[in-house]
Amino acid sequence: MTLSRRTALQEVEKKLTQSEISAAERTLLHRDAVYIAIDLGEAACAMTHALSALELARACQDGPLQVKAHVALALVQAESYDDLGASVQFALADELAREHHDDRGVALVAVNTSHYELERRNYVEAVLVLIRLLRSEHVRGLALPESVGLLNTFHINFVVGAAEALLSAQIPLAEQPEAAEQLRLSVAFLRGMEREGNDVPSLEATAVLDALTRYALWQGDLKAAQQLADEHVRLTGQADVPVLYGRALLDRSRVRGQIGDLEAAIDDAQQAIEHFKAAANGLWETRARETLAEAYAHAGRFEQAFETQRAVTRGVERLFRDYHQQRALVGQIAQQAREAKVHAQAMAQAALSDPLTGIPNRTQAMQVMARLRDRAASGGPVSAIALMDLDHFKRVNDLYGHITGDAVLTEVTRLLTAELRSDDMLARLGGEEFVVILTGAPLDEAVRLCEHLRDTLHRANWEHIAPGLNMTGSFGITVLSGELDLTATLQAADHALYAAKAVGRNAVQVAPQLQCV
Repeated sequence: MTLSRRTALQEVEKKLTQSEISAAERTLLHRDAVYIAIDLGEAACAMTHALSALELARACQDGPLQVKAHVALALVQAESYDDLGASVQFALADELAREHHDDRGVALVAVNTSHYELERRNYVEAVLVLIRLLRSEHVRGLALPESVGLLNTFHINFVVGAAEALLSAQIPLAEQPEAAEQLRLSVAFLRGMEREGNDVPSLEATAVLDALTRYALWQGDLKAAQQLADEHVRLTGQADVPVLYGRALLDRSRVRGQIGDLEAAIDDAQQAIEHFKAAANGLWETRARETLAEAYAHAGRFEQAFETQRAVTRGVERLFRDYHQQRALVGQIAQQAREAKVHAQAMAQAALSDPLTGIPNRTQAMQVMARLRDRAASGGPVSAIALMDLDHFKRVNDLYGHITGDAVLTEVTRLLTAELRSDDMLARLGGEEFVVILTGAPLDEAVRLCEHLRDTLHRANWEHIAPGLNMTGSFGITVLSGELDLTATLQAADHALYAAKAVGRNAVQVAPQLQCV
């Protein structure tokens, strides 16, 4: 049994609470939630999931995944009548897809852009977007095994756009032969899908019926159009998506009007209006009232046509207000997401920084040293590290107090950071202990640099912090060669630091196993 769209959304959101799923899987789940929320007419929910999908895709640094996320965000903005925002997101998605040679991504953008144009009744534009895809090398993206659903949607969109454009004679003459030939191929494809019956997902099946109904109208086959429209209404009635059911009723109203069964056309249009009202979809409610007004006029019921047209005018006014309110709501969610991202980045940075001195803390230092050690183990350059301990720092706290001790730590940080090379790092491990990470420095260079740092501390003027204060530091050096794990490497540096203390402090010593180098 097919899940209702509401239940499907709840299932997706339940999966998102599972901690064991990967970031890429989480991104795709958020994208699925976007599509379901759009079907349900819940723009705010769709926007929240779209922004989460984009943030995760960027964190994964996965180009094709980012393309999918940008497309999802574009569709949400399109549903919120933010055409400019949707265009920007489609353009970003297309640029990313081409940059990553992602044929499926380019096809995904084109097919969804055509859907965007169809929703705005820009049928010629929708057809031209798909024809440009057919002419490009990226059309092969539709033939990939994972593109079955995308290929189906391509044919559905092409039939809808081409049939409507040909009905109104809107396709430019230069494009008509190519469009007519592709229309024939796409119709044959959709008829094959229709014959598959239960093997086609219900919502996709309703879209196939909608497209074939429009084609039958263009062909003038009103009997086939009636049969297809009836089946379309029956299927959407089982799908638990009021907007889609209303649209099916509206399409059947159009068919019945063509046949001349005006009372049945009026009844369908009235039912469609009620379903759009229930779904709080002002745009489609207004379109349904336009259809109803036309049916009344054709039936000679001019007073009712006039009143319905007045209701259309009022509906447009409400739609205009709703447009601004919905854009404001969606914009507020987007702003909150941006603020949350900045806050998360600040929190992440804070988690890697020493709160007193502002330099990297033990956590960040360990991450950097692990990377440098792995790089050396893989045949890359060897780096050096030095553990540095301030000499007699406890005496500073005892004689001058902890505020003065904090000032000393801050001044040490300033002095040493100013003397480091651009790729080097000073990090505070805790208390008066620091680590100096000398990226790519051979042992002799590391010794020279640490002697310079030691001399900098020794020669500095500390009188501005406390009268009679002098500070020195002891350094223990080793290398991140990849031969020892990180724990053993730090132990070697610690032994060298102990040796520096043992020779009288204010000294630089090399780890015992390296002294012969």
